[in-house]
Amino acid sequence: MSTKAPLFVTLLGLSLVALPACGDGGGGDELGDPDTTTGDGDPTTGDGDGDPTTGDGDGDPSAALSYWSDAKPILDQYCVTCHLEGGIGPFALETWAQVQELAPILPPSIGDLSMPPWPPNPDCNSFEGDRSLPVEAREVLLAWIDAGYPEGDAANATPDPTPPEPFVSDFTLQIPEVYTPTATPDDYRCFMVPWPEDLTEPVYVTGQVVYPDQLELVHHVISFVADAEQASFYHDLDDAEPGPGYECFGGPGKLDWTARWLGDWVPGMDAWRAPEGTGIKVEPGSWLIVQVHYSTIGQQLGPDQTTLGFQITDTVERPGTFVPVTDYRWPFGISPMTIPAGDANVHHAATLPREGDFFAYTLAVLGVGPAEEIDIWRSALHMHLIGTHAKLSILPSEGGEDCLLQIDDWDFNWQGDYMHQQPRSFGAGDSMQLDCYYDNTEANQPMINGEPKQPETIGWGDGTYDEMCLGVVYAARKL
Repeated sequence: MSTKAPLFVTLLGLSLVALPACGDGGGGDELGDPDTTTGDGDPTTGDGDGDPTTGDGDGDPSAALSYWSDAKPILDQYCVTCHLEGGIGPFALETWAQVQELAPILPPSIGDLSMPPWPPNPDCNSFEGDRSLPVEAREVLLAWIDAGYPEGDAANATPDPTPPEPFVSDFTLQIPEVYTPTATPDDYRCFMVPWPEDLTEPVYVTGQVVYPDQLELVHHVISFVADAEQASFYHDLDDAEPGPGYECFGGPGKLDWTARWLGDWVPGMDAWRAPEGTGIKVEPGSWLIVQVHYSTIGQQLGPDQTTLGFQITDTVERPGTFVPVTDYRWPFGISPMTIPAGDANVHHAATLPREGDFFAYTLAVLGVGPAEEIDIWRSALHMHLIGTHAKLSILPSEGGEDCLLQIDDWDFNWQGDYMHQQPRSFGAGDSMQLDCYYDNTEANQPMINGEPKQPETIGWGDGTYDEMCLGVVYAARKL
């Protein structure tokens, strides 16, 4: 159903995003220093002194550990942003009573590093907001649970974490119509949202925040922006389906970047913020395409009309933009991205030179020349359901490799957009390298009605059971 009226604007999408940021509230987006939780020392020690697995530096490594002084600060920092009442996590870990009941089932997820989820390979790159559980914190939790998870004295509780600086929106927008998700276990829905009519001049978006009505259902939100003359294609998709919005699994509907990635959100994440001094240009009359991923399995379904808030400015020091990285012969059908049925190790790759036509087109909005050096600030990877691992790198002109993002154990449900601790240079003579790997055997198939799907030869496509090989980077001009 087309919605070409009220000043509602929120979410956008592409299945690239969102890995719920169950951790420090930062996810892959600079949302707070993970080392400032307790206010009095290392957050994994309880008091800032001695062996981090003891709590007081003396005696048996587990004898002095307690919930209030040792376990709670770790759980608050790395777990509670998702594991809270009404949150996306399947149970809450906010109180001593909750933790006492659930502590015996936590060690497997703590020990195998599956929680909190943090897919990037740490040897590839360093990112802001790394929510992976440090070795010391993991040892503290496991030792405390092994010792019988004693409560200790609440008087010894460490101070609550310092909350992140509040996100102050310049305006808020809302999905135009209420939508109740129906598909299980996942419902991917795109909504058309008009840019405010009173913004009659170009502006730069420097931040985005998301407020879901149904926090326990919303797994991620990605926003795209299409200029007025490009929006008709997406309106047609909207008009072709009854009810609010339209189904959109792999992205907003096509991958020619007429709908450019604007921002993203996952549970536990404070807000998306552009790197300092940069922003994404939005023209008057634009439309947002907001993708919302509803995770419906085991949840009570309810109506959602998510709200987004935006920070904007008239000018920035350096314009920025998200850039897709792929072999564009695949989505346009010029060259097949074939993944044969039964093949356990299929590899597809793309190498894109900085001076090539691809970057000349995608970076045109920055006004940079084909050989001009730019900064790469953020990276993301995207495949669908049978991907196994992927990597995105810069190949410098002088040789070697500068790894941007590497995911060794691909999980479609835990994708993300990661902010580099330091921007990476991409200039004349450099290339960008994308590598994606797939397992199309019966053992790696998605479930359909409780049964594994039979392997079929597949290729590039937007459908759930198609595949993609896509990287995305946030690029900005150098000062």
